[in-house]
Amino acid sequence: MTSLTAVSPYVRVGHYYQFPVERNQAEASRIGYCYAFHFVAGGKGTVSTKGKTYPVKKGDLIYFPPEVEHSFYANSDHPLSTYNLYCDLWNYPLRSRQHLVWDEADFKRELLTQIVPCTELNMLPVVTPIQHDASLGQLFIHAVSQSRRNDHYSELIVSNLLKAFLLALVQIAATPHFIDYRMIPIIERMDREANASRGYDEWMNQCGLRKTQFHELFKQATGVSPKAYWTQAIMRQVEAALWESNRSITSIAEDFGYSSVHHFTKQFTQFHGVSPTEFRRRKGE
Repeated sequence: MTSLTAVSPYVRVGHYYQFPVERNQAEASRIGYCYAFHFVAGGKGTVSTKGKTYPVKKGDLIYFPPEVEHSFYANSDHPLSTYNLYCDLWNYPLRSRQHLVWDEADFKRELLTQIVPCTELNMLPVVTPIQHDASLGQLFIHAVSQSRRNDHYSELIVSNLLKAFLLALVQIAATPHFIDYRMIPIIERMDREANASRGYDEWMNQCGLRKTQFHELFKQATGVSPKAYWTQAIMRQVEAALWESNRSITSIAEDFGYSSVHHFTKQFTQFHGVSPTEFRRRKGE
């Protein structure tokens, strides 16, 4: 068995996608040419593979090995959206953007990635909850964004980002994690109402804890402070708004409670490394 430390990822395709609810009835199994990882950015749904169905929600990481048939179904009230990476892991010489087919009859084996026996990947479940480690989700989103760039070092950067993500992911998948039950509704509320949920007092009133206790339990559950998580929740919703709509940057900034588009642009750029305008432009690359 080969260790996961030996991976040398190459991303064939990276993107953000919202699954149309109207396609649920016509949804057919897809078959991947390479390793596929999907981070649920919003909504709910189910995934099916190998005769089993798994519920998925925001903050889950979904994994499908090559050649495995699978399908996605979006929740009609809370449509499923994901960040996605389709990649080769084991120094596959062919640089291809072909990553899946819908019909088994169309499957071309010459496009299938190299598959190497790896204990860590073999033990990785279809769905891994990573809500308690917000930084890991952000690392994945950063890898997706980086994969869409054509800068000189982009390919090397995304390869190393994905390798770091995978090593952290298998550690999390193998380690039981405790989340205080009082944190769950607060985390869900912050995700749902990112631009409205801003105050410690409001959050603490909801859980009945003192500030120090609340901060400690929240960080234990998410890996970051409440303020940092709230900022990340806003940025995730801003990303979706930039990619899913053609509304002006100013209009989006106002929707998320920013009184100044300059302040919004500065915070977004600090968080993502690029301006909102550049972030939106790269969607079409």
